[in-house]
Amino acid sequence: MPTRAVRHTNASLPTEFRSLYRLFLRANSAVVLHHSPSKKQVHRLWRPVFDEAAFKIHRLQHHDVCSSEQINIVQWLYTWHKRVDHTLSLLATAAVSRGLAHKITRNLKWLRQNHVLWVDKLYYSHKPFWKPQLPQNSAQYQPYSLPTPGSRPDHILRKNRKMRLFDEQCSNAIGEVVKMAEGRHDIILGRLRLKRWQQEWSS
Repeated sequence: MPTRAVRHTNASLPTEFRSLYRLFLRANSAVVLHHSPSKKQVHRLWRPVFDEAAFKIHRLQHHDVCSSEQINIVQWLYTWHKRVDHTLSLLATAAVSRGLAHKITRNLKWLRQNHVLWVDKLYYSHKPFWKPQLPQNSAQYQPYSLPTPGSRPDHILRKNRKMRLFDEQCSNAIGEVVKMAEGRHDIILGRLRLKRWQQEWSS
């Protein structure tokens, strides 16, 4: 469930919206007992949720928005606020108890951390990086040739592809479970967002 990064200036956002975001951050911080690495994980998990709402608010303020789009945005923001309220209740419960709510938020933090590591290992670690000390025609910049069909390297490559496909299918299945939980309980459990072509460490 990746989302695009949206940058907005806080000056054009309502004060209530900014206060709600700060309250959300404080609630998340209390859930992880103000542990800095964990705070960073949960902040990154819910930041796309507020970025999406900020994009809607800015769009609503735009002069060329039509009436039908305005109605849709208002309805979307109403549902969003209701879900955020329910999520805050979940976080408040998780901060003072070690029951189901705490386990959910803890697992979400681990889910995002493992997702970052998984993407970095499978998609970023093998990407070539420019090295200024090498000439432009260096062998390291040349595309890799495919192994001979039936050879041992070909077998390893096919096996790795199957494992990657299995991992992706498992990740998609978890995403569907999260969506069903959000819909059933009218809450928001965060969004995974990784910047394209850029490594993001989980620490």
